[in-house]
Amino acid sequence: MIRSAWFGLVTVAATAWYSTLALAGAVVRARRGWYDRVHRGWARALLRAAGVRVEVAGLEHLAPAAPQILVANHQSTFDIFAMFAALPVSIRFIAKRELARIPVFAQAMRAAGHVFIDRGDRRGSVEAMRAAGARMREEGFSLGLFPEGTRSRTGALREFKKGSFVLAIETRLPLVPVAVDGGWRLASNRGLRPGRVRIRIGPPIPTEGKTVEDRDEVLRAVRAAVERLLAEGRRDAGDPTPVDPEPGGGRAPGSGTPPTAGPA
Repeated sequence: MIRSAWFGLVTVAATAWYSTLALAGAVVRARRGWYDRVHRGWARALLRAAGVRVEVAGLEHLAPAAPQILVANHQSTFDIFAMFAALPVSIRFIAKRELARIPVFAQAMRAAGHVFIDRGDRRGSVEAMRAAGARMREEGFSLGLFPEGTRSRTGALREFKKGSFVLAIETRLPLVPVAVDGGWRLASNRGLRPGRVRIRIGPPIPTEGKTVEDRDEVLRAVRAAVERLLAEGRRDAGDPTPVDPEPGGGRAPGSGTPPTAGPA
């Protein structure tokens, strides 16, 4: 419980400080690198406070100077911190619209280039992704996407939603499969415990020339890649493959509205 309390204090202080830095960057029209340093500083402060280490494999599949969409599974908020802290790319996330109501934090996210999407507004979501794609090409940053639409609290890979891939195909950018593992073990009702998050990255999957009609094909290819990366990482670490007992864990792809993810 002491670690949880300390993590809570650091989260409040670090978020306030780094949000202020992001807003200051907006005032002086800072370049992309300023926001990257803000993100990494914020994430690393929180990971240190939680006692979380990050291990990465497959960095050769990333293009640090070119825009990409990083498609990852989602186990906990530590996934976001780990990706910010350890990946040598400029990442922004798709965030649920509810976060846009948080004073200062929401303004800082907008200034940094994160994308807010209203899950109930499909047309608005597509327009937001088109705008994000244009900004990504102009500024060279990558977008993080969690197509499960919710966190897996058991570590099992859940179904991917089609809405994510409709939006991703709109950008015409390569999709990079990313397996993030270990975050689900770090928090429980009894508090935080130290541990590690493993990130494993696979070769990019192109979307150039794809249309909305190809979404199922793209979804299957990306999900299979993430599943394979998770299995490889667990095999190398000697971890068992978890089974998902959560309601809805096996629902058909495409059910529900387009998922969102971000610093939630």
